[in-house]
Amino acid sequence: MADKTSALQEQWKDRLAEEKLRAIAAPPFVIAGNGTADQLAAYRDGTILAAMHSLEATYFDTPPAEPIIIFLFESEGPYKRLARKWFDDKDVPHYGFYRPRDRVMFMNVGTGTGTLVHELTHALIAPDFPNVPSWFNEGLASLYEQSSLGKDTITGHENWRLPALQKAIKAQTLRPLAELIEDPEFYRNDLVGLNYAEARYLMFYLQEKGLLVRYYKEFRDGAKDDPTGLKTLQKIVAPKDKDLSAFETDWRKWVLTLRVG
Repeated sequence: MADKTSALQEQWKDRLAEEKLRAIAAPPFVIAGNGTADQLAAYRDGTILAAMHSLEATYFDTPPAEPIIIFLFESEGPYKRLARKWFDDKDVPHYGFYRPRDRVMFMNVGTGTGTLVHELTHALIAPDFPNVPSWFNEGLASLYEQSSLGKDTITGHENWRLPALQKAIKAQTLRPLAELIEDPEFYRNDLVGLNYAEARYLMFYLQEKGLLVRYYKEFRDGAKDDPTGLKTLQKIVAPKDKDLSAFETDWRKWVLTLRVG
């Protein structure tokens, strides 16, 4: 992997020099940005490698086979300018994005490092669970937008997605978990914000009950027979029930007890 990482850094060498960006190799990543050398080292050690270690220790058995370059920009201006220049992307997310086909992460770290851990989760789950459905992929990644790291652990905490979810629960407009899980169109414009929140706080609940790691591994290993993960979830959280209705009632009540900050 070290040779592949060096080759990826060499591939970007001219563009990095043209934009006066620093870069350091940290297999399987090349980390580049417009911050100081100390800032890049801090992102490498305090966020990227630390989160990778915790995620792999917790969930993932198969590491990336190819290196990834991570661009970290200290403000919005260069982040948007270079996304347009290099990828012809005129409408980038505010915080950052990951382009698997290019093996590139692009981050506006001036907004914090939560999205960096989110996108890192996507990059690391891809080789371990290639057919992971979007609802679970985004739910797990979103869980770690606000998180803390232990020696071999990562723990999600309440974040900004909570109020919209609580509002929908109180208004009785939130669709059932089974519908979320079985819907192949996770990114539908009219639902995407609530989809993220609903998936995230299902992950949060499973984390708090000590069931999330078990669910991930059983879902991953049995995905051929349960591609959405619904049957595996029911087996774990409601093995004696015919559906998730009782579990979902408890989950919704629990969500309403949460507070941000």
